[in-house]
Amino acid sequence: MEDIIVIFNEIYKSINSFIGFQIIVKFISIWYWVFLPFVFLPFAIKAWFWWRRESWEKKQEYTFLELIPSEEIVQPFNSMEQVFSTIWSIYSSTQGFRNLGKKYWRGRVPYSFCIEMMSNGPNSHILIRCLKEHKKSIETTLYAYYADLEIREVEDYTKSVPYNIPNKEWDMYGFDEILIKPDVYPIKTYEQFFEKKPENIKQEKRIDPLNAFLEGMAMLEEGEQFWIQARISPVTSKDSDYMKRAKAIVDKLTNRGEKTVQSEEGGFIPPEMKLTAREREIVNAIQTKIGKLAFLTNIRGIYLAKREIFDKGKSALGEQFFSGFNTQDLNAFKKLRRTKTKSYFYHIFTKHFIYLKKRQIFRRYLLREKTLFPLESGPFILNTEELATMFHLPIKVGTVGTNLPRVEAKKGEAPTKLPTGGGSDRKQQEESPRNLPIE
Repeated sequence: MEDIIVIFNEIYKSINSFIGFQIIVKFISIWYWVFLPFVFLPFAIKAWFWWRRESWEKKQEYTFLELIPSEEIVQPFNSMEQVFSTIWSIYSSTQGFRNLGKKYWRGRVPYSFCIEMMSNGPNSHILIRCLKEHKKSIETTLYAYYADLEIREVEDYTKSVPYNIPNKEWDMYGFDEILIKPDVYPIKTYEQFFEKKPENIKQEKRIDPLNAFLEGMAMLEEGEQFWIQARISPVTSKDSDYMKRAKAIVDKLTNRGEKTVQSEEGGFIPPEMKLTAREREIVNAIQTKIGKLAFLTNIRGIYLAKREIFDKGKSALGEQFFSGFNTQDLNAFKKLRRTKTKSYFYHIFTKHFIYLKKRQIFRRYLLREKTLFPLESGPFILNTEELATMFHLPIKVGTVGTNLPRVEAKKGEAPTKLPTGGGSDRKQQEESPRNLPIE
């Protein structure tokens, strides 16, 4: 041990005797304060932007629209894709020199919408959260494709439970969803679920992937709730590099850049021709995905209940729902380990660690924040077809009830003038308050 100390002392003396080292130490000791602002500048910019963004968000007025479908829906699934395409048209960007003032001074961020499904006990509901200034546009779009739909403005359902969950009375389980592969690989969409033929509309209804999830939520008891939230924001290649990433993956899959190989007959075979049939399908699937309008997406789920009836096994409802869109060689969903309300390490602070994770994901859900906010990691790209497959107006199947509100009286056509309160029935709007609670 003494020999080691002697060696280190000799090394220190030799370094200290070097005149250049002494000059560097003296320079740093005198001028260190000049470099400190450059070290903390990136953190200061992020903190400033976070503060301005919070100030901007507090000024925004949001509304919740509950979608009540009719008993029978004959519209194909791509009708909902057209709805998402129209919603995408409400596009806003904060990129570019002209938008620097909006982004860093006013704190404005690109517009976002939330597609949410919730069940309070056995009763399920489908909602859209949007800015009040976009309410008319969304209603008009939905009525254009679903004439028998009823839309009513409701209160935020998250206000029906304490804001400080978990607490002595309530417990919860939460998770964020991410994609296993790069987001340019598509998930399973309705193109793979159904054949696009009018005569198969009954078959299309019978295997609606959303019904199984709603039927599962109908099994919840009074006092139990399950929430699913998809936060979507329209993006282009200016806001995200997904187009470049897709091109790089396609080039890698097709071995582009390699020299052509000479065949036995004397001709040349380009690398693309060496792909198998399935590999060609994967390349086509990637190119098809990036060819449609894209949304930057965050998806999370929460199961909460009173502690005396809390059943963690029912949190698997979310896993069952998302597993229906998974594929073996394209893309699939999985839970983000970092936000999953579970501890992978056992120590004396395990309970406090899990409690903190629960509070964080519950807060992000209430505020409709991005995954891991204020960090930029977490969101992924889904296009209109993928969103329409996951979030659409479900179809009533057989005698198994989903406990989803349905329009009883079938309307002849969509109203020409939308009521200001958000409902499609004017008489009901006059007799009921503007904001209706979700029962």
